[in-house]
Amino acid sequence: REKPMIHPCVDPPACESCQKLELSFFDPECPGCRSILENPNTTVPEIFSVLRQWTPQTQQNLDLLIDEILKRGAHINDRDGLTDMTLLHYASKSGAAGIGDADLACRMVTMLLAQGADPNIRCRWTNMTALHYAAYFDVVPVIKVLLKHTKALDIDSVCSEFDNGSSLHIAASNLAYEAVRVLLQNGADALLKDDQGRTALECIPDPSNLDSDPEMAKIVVKLRKTLQEACQPAPKQPPPNYDLVQSKVTLQSLGLTLGDKVMVGGLKIGTLRYCGPAEFAAGIWAGIELDEAGGKNDGSIGGISYFQCPKNHGIFAPISKIAKPGSAPRPRSPAVSPHKSPVQRAGSVDVSNIKARVDTGLKTKTGSISNLAEMEVGERVIVAGQRKGTIRFAGNTQFAPGTWYGIELDRPAGKNDGSVNGHRYFTCKAKHGVFAPLSRIQKLGDRRFSSSESLDDPISWGAVSERVDKHHSGVNSTPGRARTPIKRPKSMIQTPTRPVSSQSISRTPGSINDFKLEVGMSVFCNNELGTVRYIGPAEFGEGVWVGVELRTAKGKNDGSVHDKRYFTCRQDHGLLVRPSKITVRGINGAKLITDYYGSKESSPMEDK
Repeated sequence: REKPMIHPCVDPPACESCQKLELSFFDPECPGCRSILENPNTTVPEIFSVLRQWTPQTQQNLDLLIDEILKRGAHINDRDGLTDMTLLHYASKSGAAGIGDADLACRMVTMLLAQGADPNIRCRWTNMTALHYAAYFDVVPVIKVLLKHTKALDIDSVCSEFDNGSSLHIAASNLAYEAVRVLLQNGADALLKDDQGRTALECIPDPSNLDSDPEMAKIVVKLRKTLQEACQPAPKQPPPNYDLVQSKVTLQSLGLTLGDKVMVGGLKIGTLRYCGPAEFAAGIWAGIELDEAGGKNDGSIGGISYFQCPKNHGIFAPISKIAKPGSAPRPRSPAVSPHKSPVQRAGSVDVSNIKARVDTGLKTKTGSISNLAEMEVGERVIVAGQRKGTIRFAGNTQFAPGTWYGIELDRPAGKNDGSVNGHRYFTCKAKHGVFAPLSRIQKLGDRRFSSSESLDDPISWGAVSERVDKHHSGVNSTPGRARTPIKRPKSMIQTPTRPVSSQSISRTPGSINDFKLEVGMSVFCNNELGTVRYIGPAEFGEGVWVGVELRTAKGKNDGSVHDKRYFTCRQDHGLLVRPSKITVRGINGAKLITDYYGSKESSPMEDK
């Protein structure tokens, strides 16, 4: 195809043998599954559903899956209807340690770029580019290929999912040490700040939350050191020594060379480390490292390092103030320049009060992370925009750092009965319990996620079903010891232990009959993301209208038109449009509202 498209979301296929074994994922290494994959009747949407399964069996056969998709005539920039990710997005994250093969991912990324894959495409649900995904999952070979292809012009591009932080912020917050190093080596700005005023250094998780994992604590220490060094301005070099000949003549007339012991002003003994011009004053100056801590600096003045010595051991003096120990200092240098400055004509210069023009001390802003409004036990909430339940637990856990909330779901769509890895946090029925961070839940009625979002709770990413053969998995099944991301983007990956069920598919574009437009859904309108705030009739036109609150001030009102209020939002963030003007997961809104409201929209009218 000449133009890319968004493929509908469908259930992943499964062979009979895997179904008998009750395996919850598609295994390309299984003969039955391989036969289904190579069958021409298997569609591109079905292969996309396999590609998004986060298992070693899938990610380590990335080349086979991509090849089968392209064989079927897919455009190189086609998107998956559930995740809105392209093949380049999937390839960029597939090299994650313990899951995929970094070298294979690198080869696939190189091939896709050569065939025209666009590295600047962003996933509309996470706002992440391929580089953001590679940085998040610490896939260093892929980062290098992407930066080479784009000439690193996008290295500081920001992502709204991470408070408009750059790839460096994303890597630092997820403890991706090698990714941080590569980004810095290729020119990433360590001083760039996100919307919370934080540099990448300030996005590193607090090591006090990682005491149970010494290896992660070590990574924190290395990350801090690397980013601290990157935040320090490079030391300036001394000005060009245009008076080099004059300096040598001066030292020779005094019978001195660099490294000799000298006396400063007839009082202090030290080693001559520098002789030449200086930016803080005209003439020839001597830099001395004193034997005792009685100096004023460490060999630097005004942000320029002339030599290096311990703090308070360095001092600068006019060349006329130094002499060999035991001899009287000369009143002035025999080779002094005829163009004397007022400083030189004074005959006796005290440079002890010279102050630096530039403060070279690193002042790091330690701004705290914004405090989100916490939930209380007993409150009714929605998890990831689709599962309702009641909070039964809030606090620290053994399986991951930070504050987690244990929710008892209304229906059996969870992961546990309130216990994880043998430790009980609360009690509920089997498969009614789930754990999630604060960013994944909201109070009932305050919808921040699309109801079609199907990302499972993040505690099980990186863990594969125990029924998988051990020699295939290669994944640490202990969540507390795995590289658990500190912050997970919305709708980014699918949990390997839970495939997309027919029940969850009914809430996605793959099953329109059960998927209806509702207030609170995330939609795409006027090339902007927004949230549905009103569905119904309007006084200014016939038929059904949809009120959308846009994320940016690109609307026309605050939820009211002609003094009639339909919903409330900030000024210029509101827009009332026909259902056909919006899309949900790639589906036109008119298809999701016709049967539901019993009437088709009338002739098009201007948006209000």
